[in-house]
Amino acid sequence: MVVELTRHIATLSQFPPADAQKVSLAIDEAVTNVIKHSYGNQPDQEVRIEYFIAAAGLRICVRYRGSPPDISGEEPDIGRMIKTKRKGGLGVKLMRTIMDSVLYTTAGGEHCCEMIKWRTSN
Repeated sequence: MVVELTRHIATLSQFPPADAQKVSLAIDEAVTNVIKHSYGNQPDQEVRIEYFIAAAGLRICVRYRGSPPDISGEEPDIGRMIKTKRKGGLGVKLMRTIMDSVLYTTAGGEHCCEMIKWRTSN
């Protein structure tokens, strides 16, 4: 549902279909990370998604409580991941590749993953 809603909002925000698809993939990764890592797959936890449409692009905030995100600056070692057949660990890298900005903040016990996509790359 989140993927389709995000794709629809990005399309309404004048993004080409391919870019709208990419933005929806980034939100899918962000929400999946929250559910798996912050909430430990607990089904009764809240995730709020806020969309802000601007003349130059789209800003999305994924808000949640629970464990804070692990956003260590380490780049994943893709070669090692392939050798060990490890899955996962590329979500944040993928989000940062797709979006023009990905920022994590915490205030008052609430975490926010803010993602921005400009219509034309800056």
